Amino acid sequence: MEMMDKVQGYFGKSVNLRTKLLLLFLALTLLPLSLQSVMNYKHFSQTMDRKTEQFTIDMVRQMNANLNRLLKDFERLSLLPLYDQMVLGILGKYNAPMGSGTWARSDDYLKMKLYTSGQAYDRPEIRGIHLISNSGILFSNLDSLAVKPVWDSRQDDWFAELDNSEGAWCLLPPHEPGYYTGGQQESYISVGRVLRDPGTLQRLGYILIDIRLEVFGELLSNLNYEQDASLMIVDSKQRLLFERTSTGGLSAYDQLFIHGQLQGYLGNQKVVLDGRPYLYVQHHSSYSGLSVISLTPIAVIQKESGEMLTFTIGFALLCMAAVAILAALLSYRITRPLIRLKHHMIRVEQGDFSQRVSHFSSDEFGQISRGFNRMMEEIHRLFNEVFLLGIQEREAELSALQSQMNPHFIYNTLESINMMAVRKKHAEVSDMVTALGKLLRYTIDKVDRMVPLGEELALVQSYVRIQQVRYDGRLEVIYDIEEAVTDGLIPKLMLQPLVENAIYHGIEGQEDGGTIWISALRFDQELLISVRDNGKGMGQTEIDELNEYLSKQPSTQALRSHAGDRLGLNNIAQRLRLIYGEGGSLSIDGSPGQGLVITISIQLLTEGE
Repeated sequence: MEMMDKVQGYFGKSVNLRTKLLLLFLALTLLPLSLQSVMNYKHFSQTMDRKTEQFTIDMVRQMNANLNRLLKDFERLSLLPLYDQMVLGILGKYNAPMGSGTWARSDDYLKMKLYTSGQAYDRPEIRGIHLISNSGILFSNLDSLAVKPVWDSRQDDWFAELDNSEGAWCLLPPHEPGYYTGGQQESYISVGRVLRDPGTLQRLGYILIDIRLEVFGELLSNLNYEQDASLMIVDSKQRLLFERTSTGGLSAYDQLFIHGQLQGYLGNQKVVLDGRPYLYVQHHSSYSGLSVISLTPIAVIQKESGEMLTFTIGFALLCMAAVAILAALLSYRITRPLIRLKHHMIRVEQGDFSQRVSHFSSDEFGQISRGFNRMMEEIHRLFNEVFLLGIQEREAELSALQSQMNPHFIYNTLESINMMAVRKKHAEVSDMVTALGKLLRYTIDKVDRMVPLGEELALVQSYVRIQQVRYDGRLEVIYDIEEAVTDGLIPKLMLQPLVENAIYHGIEGQEDGGTIWISALRFDQELLISVRDNGKGMGQTEIDELNEYLSKQPSTQALRSHAGDRLGLNNIAQRLRLIYGEGGSLSIDGSPGQGLVITISIQLLTEGE
């Protein structure tokens, strides 16, 4: 009891109100959430384990069913020679003791090759179909260089099982047939049958169908079998026909079969091999006598459960984080008025008497905030009477001085300079001052966004006059303006930057100066304005890059990297898009040494529009 009092006293003194609320919200939400997550995981884990075990059992059964269909097809192939009198007649010609055969007639080889090739056509799983007479003459669908024409079956031990089958089909485990030529031998599984004359039941020979071992792997691949599981196929004598090992590549046949006999496992149970638990599943086929055995690691079966556990933990952590954030927001929401009032009071202590609580509720925190605001209003009133009145007086004096420097003062000063130049007969100075005055008056006084083309041309003429004096007559500007378009409205300060660009980037630096052509014409409801110069020009690649950047609204840094300081063009292109949308465009064309032409296309408007 004393310890609890100490803990409560510690939290009461050291932990603020916001932290207490946060801990309370977390305790009320995380506890039931954790219990629910644990129960859901246990239920899902048990369900997934049962479904995975049943899926493995069904997969083994399906594998055995596929084997039965395949072997029934091979059994049918082994029966077909009994219904073909040509095959039986040829085998009867070479009926002699095994090993006494020497050679067969070429037409017999040809007929038998055609027959066996027809049976093996489009059957990639069959390595070869062989018809063998009692004397050892071998007829095959394979090339004569691939198999021996005469074969003594007594040299191969595995053939004795077929010889003793008494006419029933039999499945021979993996063996290396001796009738194949070549140094490297390969193992095959064979379906064989003793061929007897249907009328006399006299033995005429044998048929052997050699099956590639890969066919079992292909059957397995079509079933989406688990890669980490092992699978074996054994015959009725528990001989291994095929084994697909797990990812580790270790065979489990020797551990399951001791002295050639399968241990007494039940059909479906859990076994332990090399210290690892496995799910053992076995399915036996009464038709073929084959047994399909599957060994699936328990860890693989529980993989889904493990993934669910990871997901559950991750989702729980995510929910905990969301709950923690929500609890923090709620605690912040509840205590925010008090914290905000505390911050205002700290700033007041530092000398900032303009602090006010702008938002407050109708609870106790709101009453305290209203009292704080009333107190600060009184302090602010007293502060204004003593200090701020003096500051306002000094600001009024400064404003009076600044108001004297207005545009009219600049215009009057330029007019005085112009009159002095006229009296002194300095015509060029007078022209430049007059032109500069027009430029300033147009730029400062004209506040409209859209101006008639004629007024914009007047500004260009004033600007050109100043530049012509600067270039000492080496600059010529030619105007080609249709009279009908002078009243059309265009954006203000749209034409002068194009002329400035032509002077500074085209003509500047040329010893003979240059010429600028300014034209404006109407095409339907479009106004086409072009500014052309005969300056240095630009290469086609640079022009294409500049047009592309202007059309894509490039950043200032990107435009500088490709076109120097042509920010005026970028400004015009952006203004056209803002005002006209797709109805306004700016394009550049030209060639090195031939100058540039900049064309603006906009919708033609009048003052009434």
